[in-house]
Amino acid sequence: MKNKKGFLLAEETLKIVIALICISFLIYFLSSLYFKSKDNKDLELAEASLKHLVEEINAEATSVEIYNPKGWVLSSWPHDTHHRIWYTAWIMSEIKTGRPKYCENLEWDDCICICKKNDKDKCDDLGFCLESDFKIVEGSIEIKPLPKTLTIIGGKTIK
Repeated sequence: MKNKKGFLLAEETLKIVIALICISFLIYFLSSLYFKSKDNKDLELAEASLKHLVEEINAEATSVEIYNPKGWVLSSWPHDTHHRIWYTAWIMSEIKTGRPKYCENLEWDDCICICKKNDKDKCDDLGFCLESDFKIVEGSIEIKPLPKTLTIIGGKTIK
């Protein structure tokens, strides 16, 4: 005589395990889709904020309020030499001041970027840059608390 209860229990357990795997995959897929769309929205806000900042500086404003995206970082590249400078080693021991790849690919000597993190490599992943000779006094400014009021000194320096 065969034990049918044991066979049914194994079959039902297998179905439950497969269902849990499918549900986990679905949750992962939906959450990654949500965060990707959130990052895209933040990137659009960052682009609009940076363009607004550059327009206000060109209009010779003395201060600008930035509202989005919260917690992101406004940076000028290369950073001021009195503060942190990013270096990239090149062939034959030549040292060149680093910039995000976006700026380097377009061969911009100076650029201003708004990024999720204050790191040129992270700025390539999630950030927006414009060619600009504006400098940020401390090398970077975190957009926090909102609205963040930036002071423009001498038309070329942001504090």
